[in-house]
Amino acid sequence: MGNLKKKNIIILIIVTIIALTIGCTAKSIHDRNITKEKAAEVAIQHMKKRENIDFVVTEVEIYQLELAGSIRVSGYDKNNKQKKHYVVINKIQNYKVSYWG
Repeated sequence: MGNLKKKNIIILIIVTIIALTIGCTAKSIHDRNITKEKAAEVAIQHMKKRENIDFVVTEVEIYQLELAGSIRVSGYDKNNKQKKHYVVINKIQNYKVSYWG
């Protein structure tokens, strides 16, 4: 009887660890997607306001380690696909545009 109870407790602990791992991973992915969407929106608004172009986002990169907190949004002018642009946004400073080009 005691051996069966130990097995049930071990199984419960394993299931709990798996559930927590899946939950944390899902939250991390969700947070990253929200960050990318917000950065893309900030970049679109910035390029419209400063450069007066309709900016089409093609890629959003979140930098780790040496540039922690920086997000690079790449894209092009909707009216001229050959003209590439990028916007670097600082997430730590509430999605403030650091520079663009």
